[in-house]
Amino acid sequence: MTIEACVVERCAGLGLHPGSGSQRPTVVNCRAVANGSDGLFFCWRVKGGVAEGNWLEGNGGFGMSIGHKDTDNTVRGNTIIGNRAGGVYWRNETEPMAAHRITFEENIVRDNEGWGLFVNGETHDTVIRRNVIEDTGTGRQKIGIRIGKQAGRVTLENNRTKAEVDLQDDRPAQP
Repeated sequence: MTIEACVVERCAGLGLHPGSGSQRPTVVNCRAVANGSDGLFFCWRVKGGVAEGNWLEGNGGFGMSIGHKDTDNTVRGNTIIGNRAGGVYWRNETEPMAAHRITFEENIVRDNEGWGLFVNGETHDTVIRRNVIEDTGTGRQKIGIRIGKQAGRVTLENNRTKAEVDLQDDRPAQP
């Protein structure tokens, strides 16, 4: 499945939605603006997908949500701005159901409610690199990157964050 150069605005629910079991979906250069829920929602078992060059702004939920058995996906070069529930959310799932091996790179995540990125659940092997994650003075995006207490390995490389708290890692300290 390829979705390219589409505009999804002011829908009551989700904006863009690679559906359950989608294999290698590509969502490229699309706009999801002012939808009632999430701008881009990876449904159950989305594998090997690419979300690139999309604009996700002012949605009533998260800018982007990823979770239930979504694995081996790449999120690159997107702009995620001013979403009401947060920027990008890895859903709170148990290890067999969590999003694994997600690469999140070269995105702009700005002025979302609460936090820019929240890697929640028992996800592992997440790579977050070369992103700009910032609050531009709105006071909305108070946390740049939040890592939930049950998250596994998260690799952070060369990100630029600007928030009250740049990184909040809730995982227990390792001896």
